[in-house]
Amino acid sequence: MTEIFSTARQVREFYESFSKTNQLLPKAITIAEFESKAWIVPNFAQADEDTRALLMREAALFENFKKLKIPHEFMAFLQNSEYIFRFFEELANEEKELEELDLNDTYAEFGEHIAILKELLEKYCALLQKNSLYDAITLPKSACINSSYLSSLGGIRIHLEGYLSAFELRLLKEAEKFCDVYIITPITAYNQKVKKWLEKEGITTSLNTLAECCLNKAELIKETKLYAKTPKIFYQSFSSAVLECAFVFEKIEMMANMGIKPENIAVVLPDENFAATLKEFDRFGNLNFAMGFSMRESLFFKRVQAVLKKYAEDGEIEHQKRIERLKINENLYDADLSKKITAAEAESQLKAFIKDDDPKEQTDIILEELFLFGKFLESVENLSFSDILQLFLKRVQNRALDDNKGGKVTVMGILESRGAKYDGVIIVHFNDDIVPKRSNKDLFISSSVRAKSALPSIEDRENLQRFFYNRLINSASIVAISAVENEDKLPSRFLKMLLNVERLDYDEKSYADIIIQNRQAKKRAQNHTYHAEYNFFEQPLSNSRLRTYLECSLRYFFKYIKRYEEPKRLKYDARDTGSFVHDILHGVFAAPLISLEQMIAKAREIAKQTKDNYSKSAIWELETDIWLKKLESVFAKELQRYEEGWRVFKLEEWFERDFEGIRLAGKIDRIDIFEGKYLLLDYKTGRINTQKRIEKALDASDFQLEFYALLCKDLGEINAAFYDLNEVKFVEDGFFNEKKVRLIEHLLKLKEKKKFVFYPCEDKKQCFFCPYKMLCGVWA
Repeated sequence: MTEIFSTARQVREFYESFSKTNQLLPKAITIAEFESKAWIVPNFAQADEDTRALLMREAALFENFKKLKIPHEFMAFLQNSEYIFRFFEELANEEKELEELDLNDTYAEFGEHIAILKELLEKYCALLQKNSLYDAITLPKSACINSSYLSSLGGIRIHLEGYLSAFELRLLKEAEKFCDVYIITPITAYNQKVKKWLEKEGITTSLNTLAECCLNKAELIKETKLYAKTPKIFYQSFSSAVLECAFVFEKIEMMANMGIKPENIAVVLPDENFAATLKEFDRFGNLNFAMGFSMRESLFFKRVQAVLKKYAEDGEIEHQKRIERLKINENLYDADLSKKITAAEAESQLKAFIKDDDPKEQTDIILEELFLFGKFLESVENLSFSDILQLFLKRVQNRALDDNKGGKVTVMGILESRGAKYDGVIIVHFNDDIVPKRSNKDLFISSSVRAKSALPSIEDRENLQRFFYNRLINSASIVAISAVENEDKLPSRFLKMLLNVERLDYDEKSYADIIIQNRQAKKRAQNHTYHAEYNFFEQPLSNSRLRTYLECSLRYFFKYIKRYEEPKRLKYDARDTGSFVHDILHGVFAAPLISLEQMIAKAREIAKQTKDNYSKSAIWELETDIWLKKLESVFAKELQRYEEGWRVFKLEEWFERDFEGIRLAGKIDRIDIFEGKYLLLDYKTGRINTQKRIEKALDASDFQLEFYALLCKDLGEINAAFYDLNEVKFVEDGFFNEKKVRLIEHLLKLKEKKKFVFYPCEDKKQCFFCPYKMLCGVWA
């Protein structure tokens, strides 16, 4: 009997369970290894990732492809081709044709896209065929069953965590002809697809059990209760992600003090990129990173990347400074990257980026990949040095260095946790923009087309992730979860599926002190203070400028007096979401409110007109679709208010007025009117402060509604509220009058002030994402 598991970690733990026995070990493999050997494609070789990318780019050389808004420039195409590959791979694995999607596109919304994708797929498959190659896209149609391999296994037992694709189900049917096939799988409310599949096979299972079945005999062999106990679950929110590092170490200590062995504690990262931050604060080496460390952090990767950035944006001083800091040879950064070079020249140039004092384990990976890459380069032509560098980086970034020196507490991603059981579990970054993880397979067709075509829906994907988290949490004794909660971040809605969660409310300062020592704050307070004569009201004062000064006068100094530019934003930035939603609401509410259907149609029309103003990334496309769906509830509420007599008075209006000799200015999202009374509204796409946070803000800098109320004072009596677009409700500031008095005090003090001292703020949480933190020495 061959045991088949989802992950290599499960295979390793299976073998470790026999460490104290004296017997022949059963055979155990991963499901990926099983599938790779069970299917064969005679006379064809499997295409590597570099070849796939080049062939897909070649296939995209037709005029209509431009309508997909995917750039054909080399590096941009490499980055965006991932979405195309995953979409095509999903269709192949679910054994669906693009023609079927077209038939199910009732309103012909995606007809043009589907036609373009069909042409692209045909051209790509033809190129693979021409080169005697296959890949994950063509495998389901071209593969033959490896009967001799299946017969040699002596039966298989699959430990299933999740669900299987149509192609995988076909493999099991074929395997039944050559050996006994057993399935061991949990049955929960979140993997109903597995339960229904087993029912079609003639096997009836019960919820919340671990079921073992024989597919050949359509027999349920046994069922056992899935969870023996209910875990104790704690939840803590933070205003900054960095504070979650302190949370991790504090909870590890707590669990260890409760008697849980370190090797039975796991830290789970829904966003594995957070591992690099967590590693920086692991001073005592307690953590063992199961995902390893990305080669993106290697010096080799950074050197090549620096040369590419200088080539793309020559003249930018930041790139030159990076070149100097990394000590890159002049013949490398001044090379003509547009020049076509041979495979031998490319290998020589790439080796020149390696330095003698680079860590040996990094160099070994580079040389291993370079050997394989050299074989690939011998088979292609007309690649520039720039193209070769970008391709090699894409290849290297998928490699990771093993954490051989790690501690006993395991850090892993959610997929790696499949089938794992730990007594103590810590989950950080449990935020709604990460959990559930958005799939880039959902970018080319709508949810309705997916449903009609029997493709995995957004709900299916979310339930699969719920299944993973539910298994992990309910198998533990104690669970600690954290998330960032602020104006831009919400906790995951998955929190609602957890029962008896105890919400903690510890002072963030105690966590911040762990991250940034008090002596550092004192050091920068002494050494980074600036004195200047300054007219605060030379220009009209906006709320954002006032807030910057009140939060940190030194940040104000760098931004408004020295006028230092902030670092460039990411291609997709959370601030884009707010701007996009504002554009939609402005366009919809500028017209008379007639019906919900017309408002939704208008919103989609505006989205199409304005989408080019924002990020071109495919993830952004998905984010906008989610918000268009959320806004339907907002439109329904607005229709109800319209029937009650409310009318929109002002939209995105710019106001300026004098207050006690001070010129105030700002753009207000919206003002409504009802029977001569006004309501000022400020849209919020992120989390709105709780009453407790508002209370704390009395001594801080959050005077947005009060500032806008001063701007509109000429209108007469006016109320103000935040418009929570997630929860579709108005949230008033419970301390509006008190804060308005405090705001006026600030303004009058600033009016009298002529000489200013600009110094770092005392609230260290403000520093974590400040664009000027390197200048003021917060990380010194």
